[in-house]
Amino acid sequence: MIRGHNTCSLSVCLVVAGLWLAAVSAVGQQPGPQTATLPLTTKSPEALRLVGEAMRLDLDLVEQEQADELLRKAIKIDPDFAMAHELLAQSSLDPAEQVSENAKAFALRNHVGPAERLVIEWWQDASDHKLISAITKMNDVLSQYPHDKWVIFMMTNWLITQTQYERAITVYERSGITSSPGLMNNMGYTYAYMRQFDKAYVLMDKYVAALPRDANPEDSYAEILRMAGSFDKSIEHYRAALAINPEFYSSQFGIADTYSLMGDQTRARQEYEIAFQKFPLPELHLVQWQTREAQTYIREGDYKGADRAFQSIADHAHAKHLSQAEADTYRQMAMYQSNPKQAIVFLGKAEAALKEGKNAMQAAIQQERAQILRVRVEVALKTGNQQMAGATLTRLANMAANSNDRLIEIAYQGAAGALAFSEHKYDDAISHLEEDVNNPLSLKLLAAAYQKIGYSAGVKRTNETLANMNDATLEQALVVPAFRKCYQDPACSGNVKAVSLKK
Repeated sequence: MIRGHNTCSLSVCLVVAGLWLAAVSAVGQQPGPQTATLPLTTKSPEALRLVGEAMRLDLDLVEQEQADELLRKAIKIDPDFAMAHELLAQSSLDPAEQVSENAKAFALRNHVGPAERLVIEWWQDASDHKLISAITKMNDVLSQYPHDKWVIFMMTNWLITQTQYERAITVYERSGITSSPGLMNNMGYTYAYMRQFDKAYVLMDKYVAALPRDANPEDSYAEILRMAGSFDKSIEHYRAALAINPEFYSSQFGIADTYSLMGDQTRARQEYEIAFQKFPLPELHLVQWQTREAQTYIREGDYKGADRAFQSIADHAHAKHLSQAEADTYRQMAMYQSNPKQAIVFLGKAEAALKEGKNAMQAAIQQERAQILRVRVEVALKTGNQQMAGATLTRLANMAANSNDRLIEIAYQGAAGALAFSEHKYDDAISHLEEDVNNPLSLKLLAAAYQKIGYSAGVKRTNETLANMNDATLEQALVVPAFRKCYQDPACSGNVKAVSLKK
């Protein structure tokens, strides 16, 4: 387990690109001792010890709940420990706590050292979508502490959330840190996200060897094997994790996820229910795996069952004042509706939930708003309403241009590609869709666009990627199972006949 074209002006895009490159270059260029570490300001040695142990639990073992408990103890001992508040804001599985702790850290920023203040302001800027300022501060911290594993972890983790995988790997490699189990884990996932599974396996082998008595290395190995389509081996590693620690609940849910991706939805729901009955869960994890259980109905074509399951999640999120989770649930319900009018109703509910903005960071709200707009474009295209699709895309383009947020940018690219494809502007569609290659909806359109322009190599490559996508997402559930059936059906189009499933 790991801890969940250009719409801007040319000058802004070049500035952002240059800042990312500066972040990468800073590691290799700065002189100074490799032992320099980020100092933390606290009046209590015991609070400092607790934070150090919490960071180890979080980074190396991904024991977030245990880590968060230690951070809360440290804060109780020293309420003015700003970085303890910031770390809790970043790792907490309670959205309300994330918001409140982030505010407390920012309020204390003038009582800490310069480097700590930079870290706190970096995260605040990122939350506020002030990306250029955030990257500048991140670079400053990295230049001062290029070999501090906690700094490298914070930076690579943020780059991963921004889908800046190549840059995350470069920062890690230039840090010279080779013995950190937690960084092995993060980088193993990063290679897997890039579908470079051989490199991911090498790091997973090292991670397991470094922590043979801990559950998370086996759990991470299992998830990466599942991403690669090695389902049986994945389940073996999940069970190995549970043998080490029967309370490591993500492995039980991982088994359920794997059966769902294998196509056995009945068995998947049985495994989900075992986990739900056995383990009390923090709210974010509860919503996460309830959502994945709801996806089992999509994979077997039971849309009424899906409606019941997703509505239950939305009701729970509303009762718990989890605005972003509620909005995201309604957005997903809109995505699979066969009736566009019903889809629009759910999108309205999603936007209403988002406007409440309870217990959610501003960045998460903006990213969710972009995803909702993308679905609005797609629904408009289903009804043939090109004018509405275009107007909505303009709103999304403005968001992308003004936020400099990679996730919002990707939402725009996917929507723009869909609109261009519907207008038979295939070259234009390709330029957009190639920016969204981790989304099965965009990959399906990209393969079709390549087919339209006669680019057979692109068709084959894209179909191969699509057929071997094993992410536990709604987009995968909507596209990939049906796509795989196509090449198993002699009557299906010949475009996917050369595709092979990786085992």
